[in-house]
Amino acid sequence: MPNIQQILGLHEKYKIESNRHLNEDILKIPYYSKKAINEAITLDNPEYAKYFHNGSPADIALLFIDICNFSTRFENLSGKQIEEFFDEYYDIVIPKIYEYNGEIDKVIGDGIICIFGPPFYNKGIAHCVYQAIQCAKSIIKQTYKTKFKSKIALHAGEVNYFANKTDYYNEYTIIGKPLTELFRLESISENECINYFDQTIVRQVLKRIPSKFIHFENGKLQWPHYGKEINPPKGTNYAQMFRIKYNG
Repeated sequence: MPNIQQILGLHEKYKIESNRHLNEDILKIPYYSKKAINEAITLDNPEYAKYFHNGSPADIALLFIDICNFSTRFENLSGKQIEEFFDEYYDIVIPKIYEYNGEIDKVIGDGIICIFGPPFYNKGIAHCVYQAIQCAKSIIKQTYKTKFKSKIALHAGEVNYFANKTDYYNEYTIIGKPLTELFRLESISENECINYFDQTIVRQVLKRIPSKFIHFENGKLQWPHYGKEINPPKGTNYAQMFRIKYNG
């Protein structure tokens, strides 16, 4: 997860109820020491201790959401304009993540990595993938053909949560092959599409319940689905990827 100051700042900004994630008392602590974080996580919910302290693996769905061609389209913005731009962008995207029971792992400028799964959302992996897909579709539709138009990489798999051991920088995050593969997928993702690899649980979910993802509007398929052969990105074995395109 992001460092604790980022979590608290985002939750305060978007008025998310604190007891979904952290004990309310920690919100009142001006300095968020690692000891305080650990105690809050342990006391608030044993599930947090299971994953963050005991090292249990978690099956989760992941989204990497970022703005299409941000660095080239907005290279002339001033620092103040960039700040205002991202304030508007986060106001659109972050509430959508929480709406579909996601949690933010990293915010990297115009890129946001979020997860759907335990200990924040204790459902089976297929259901977590479904929530991630619905979230991705909502974001693509909301930002379609606007200055915030986005592309989204969708992946899933088994990860471990990691709490670093230094007192100089408090961070909770995820580690594992699915995260590396997510970055590889993002690098080849197509604009204003939801992109995912073949031979994954994502593909299995979409094949199992296709009717839930097929919508027609004004006589045309709103979310057409395309596949293509690819050279496996470095560190992966995927030779095919798919994209779901919004046809608004």
